[in-house]
Amino acid sequence: SASGHDEPWIQWFCGLKGHEMFCEVERAYIEDGFNLYGLRACVSNFSDCLDLILDRIGPDDSDDSHLTKSACTLYGLIHARYIVTAHGLDSMYNKYAAKEFGTCPLIQCSGQPVLPVGLKDDIGLERVKIFCPKCQSVYHPPPIRSRGVHHSSNGGGGAVDGAAFGTTFPHLFLMTFNNLMPDPLPPDSSYTPKVFGFRVHKSAWQQGRGGYPSRSNNNNNSSRRGGAYTQRRLASMTTSRVAPAAPVQQQPAANAGKDGAQDGRTGKPSVAVAGAGEASPQPVEAVKPESKETIPGVVVEEASANGNDSASKRKNKSDGSKNSVSPKRQKRSDAV
Repeated sequence: SASGHDEPWIQWFCGLKGHEMFCEVERAYIEDGFNLYGLRACVSNFSDCLDLILDRIGPDDSDDSHLTKSACTLYGLIHARYIVTAHGLDSMYNKYAAKEFGTCPLIQCSGQPVLPVGLKDDIGLERVKIFCPKCQSVYHPPPIRSRGVHHSSNGGGGAVDGAAFGTTFPHLFLMTFNNLMPDPLPPDSSYTPKVFGFRVHKSAWQQGRGGYPSRSNNNNNSSRRGGAYTQRRLASMTTSRVAPAAPVQQQPAANAGKDGAQDGRTGKPSVAVAGAGEASPQPVEAVKPESKETIPGVVVEEASANGNDSASKRKNKSDGSKNSVSPKRQKRSDAV
């Protein structure tokens, strides 16, 4: 045979590592020219490739590497047409029942058998994928099931083309063997992310609502601190406000009488402002406690009252010190 062994070329091809998804196409199907209509333009040396697949020529008759690569491409296109026939569906049924195509990687599917599928019907566009009839999703197959040895001229592994299975096969297969169609996943079977047993709401990942910071702006302090609300809160806590100074209080003149002296020029009660000899009360700034938070928009009104009280206390103390006589002076005056 062209493979260099006693086994037929088709059997040798399907037995290669990574070709577990292929089934053996019947020789009679390949020999029928009607089934090969339109494939002559897809590969070069169409006649030689067909003779190699049907074991009509040996490996010494032509360039082995180039011809084998073209023959593998031609066999994949023939295979895509064969597996949608009645005999092809029966052959794929046995492989599906034996789980030779693999199982679904989704945990909720619990090892549901999958079917090979191609996303494109044209050669050289997409690799083969697997379709799960339970979750209705398409996945990448394991590397051992999607890599062959015929697409590389240096003997390395190459990807199995999705055109070898086509876009129709898995759905026609389930329509033909509708008893193999599993029940769909229940709505509550999807995975729910939780933090300490509580479900994570979708807004936790949205920027500007106190959620996680954006990865694209890690250097921004506002994003790391968790949104505009936190920024306003921090601004109100760190803002310091100084109370306004208390107005200067006018004091009556020291020489004013009990009923109040009048100015001779104007006839109005004379009012004197405390001069340099007498300490005038100074405005006292209200000190904000460190433990309390300053609320924006609130004016401290107790500063002036506290300032007046303290000033009056100092004045009374000074007046009392002038009028009071110490006991030692009083004793000396009595002795004289």
